[in-house]
Amino acid sequence: MMGLSDVTRLEQHTRALREMDYRHGGESCLDRVRTQIRENLPLLVALAPDDVRRRLHIALADLRNLAGWVSFDAGQVTAAHNHFAHALALAGVARDDGLLANVCYRLGRVYLHHGNLDEALRYFDLGRLAAARSGDRLAASILTVNAAWACAQKGAEHHALTLLDRGREQFGAADRTEVAGWAMFFTEPDLSAMAGAVHSALVDTAGLHHARTAVPLLVTAVDGYGEDMLRSRVLSLILLSTGQLVEGDVDVGVATGLRALESAATVGSARMRDRFRPLAAQARRHPSHTGALDLADLVDARTTTAAP
Repeated sequence: MMGLSDVTRLEQHTRALREMDYRHGGESCLDRVRTQIRENLPLLVALAPDDVRRRLHIALADLRNLAGWVSFDAGQVTAAHNHFAHALALAGVARDDGLLANVCYRLGRVYLHHGNLDEALRYFDLGRLAAARSGDRLAASILTVNAAWACAQKGAEHHALTLLDRGREQFGAADRTEVAGWAMFFTEPDLSAMAGAVHSALVDTAGLHHARTAVPLLVTAVDGYGEDMLRSRVLSLILLSTGQLVEGDVDVGVATGLRALESAATVGSARMRDRFRPLAAQARRHPSHTGALDLADLVDARTTTAAP
């Protein structure tokens, strides 16, 4: 007979692994996440009361959700889709719309990272429907600001900024007294980082003037992230460095880029390495600045090898 203690133990393991992912990247914990899946799947066929079984389905869905995310972060996209499919199925069985919304958000991010913007928006829209059913304004905010990022990458400036404003309103109205583990990352610094990402994307698709808005937002995000969110801080530093270079503040941009590289030394993330590459391209647009060229060379060296 499976008891509540078995499920609680699984939830604790998932929480610890998610914290490891935030701090050190998906490559640092992918094998441990897979081990947890293998060890806990037999619980699905164990006898248990209905309330314990529903909580098990949610816990396993969240573990699969985490497995999909760390697989994506480690550059294993096919495995990520497989885990997310299992997460959607289990969350559906448990009828947990908040978790369904979160899985859709993460699936959308996979497509967004790889440039499939229409598919990303499709999943963000599906997630927003699930968030609406659950009444979870924080989940809605996560999905709305990510949809804004996708629209910004498409060059839909007005729609992107409208969605960003809506996402901020949803965030302000959200009840954050009891936040599910899969959504706890979305705090004020992360909202500022997302707003900075939207304006950073608009630099390429709508005009360089968006860099002036992106830079202070990203400074706020970087200053707000603690060591427990190291990967997120590095990703914001990358965008911040790029924005500073775009604005012509080359010395500061190079210093920020070097800080990003130093901070990334203990983060194992293929996604992060992908995000570094546009920084190198931007740095090379300043061929008369030795520091910028050195930064580009360092980024190239770092992105050809995996972090420890």
